[in-house]
Amino acid sequence: MTGSKAPLRLAAFALASLLVVVGATACEPPRQPAKDRVIIFVHGWSAFGAGNDCNGNFGSLKTSLRNNGFTGAMVTVGYYDSDRNCDVNLRSWGSIDNSTSWKDLSKVFSKYVYETYTKKGIPVDLVGHSMGGLITRGAVQGAQAKESGFSAPLNVEDSVTFAAPFQGAAWYSTGCLWGQCSQLKPGASDIKWLQTNGAPQGVNGTDWTAFGSTADDTVPDSSALAINVPAARKVLYTNVEHSDYMGNATAQARAAKALAEVDS
Repeated sequence: MTGSKAPLRLAAFALASLLVVVGATACEPPRQPAKDRVIIFVHGWSAFGAGNDCNGNFGSLKTSLRNNGFTGAMVTVGYYDSDRNCDVNLRSWGSIDNSTSWKDLSKVFSKYVYETYTKKGIPVDLVGHSMGGLITRGAVQGAQAKESGFSAPLNVEDSVTFAAPFQGAAWYSTGCLWGQCSQLKPGASDIKWLQTNGAPQGVNGTDWTAFGSTADDTVPDSSALAINVPAARKVLYTNVEHSDYMGNATAQARAAKALAEVDS
């Protein structure tokens, strides 16, 4: 190069080279599809803390995932004193009772996930049904923000929610004036807190997939899908009732896709 334009050309070339280098190093390598991660399942609300059968809630879904080639540990989590057939009860991780709010359960759940998995470098996937979806989303959100009572940020790669009342349960839940139920109604303070983060993220990013149904009389589909994710990750059915997602073959297959792939 000769003449007065040579320094300008050299400067432009150097700047372009710098941008290429920055572009190559600014982004982490994409996560790969995987079926060997730990999957943690969290059940929903039970009236009067009557308890849930974790195997009854998630047994069919777990079998379907195994048949689909998933090989990682599958862990069911309970929190009522009368929960049955659950691998873990959050009572071992914090001071809770049958009326503990779902946000406070999220705090305890975050500590369980962090101490058992994240702290040890183990990424996990989450599956939450109904209030269980509030607990899982709340745990990632509070941990990401490092809010008081929550753990450090969690390593959650994929998360599936079935009929989680992100904007509150059905209209009749406005009659809930005490206990856990009071924080499940539209406009409850914990529901408003959840909506301050459209899609909370774990330490390496979290892919959320939300399921809802127009046939669900407990959680409106608009509430179940009130999360800031691409349209493809909002799965809407017209024939699935509130307790039937985990046993529905179509929903099982879609959940498997969400849990296995980075972009589903």
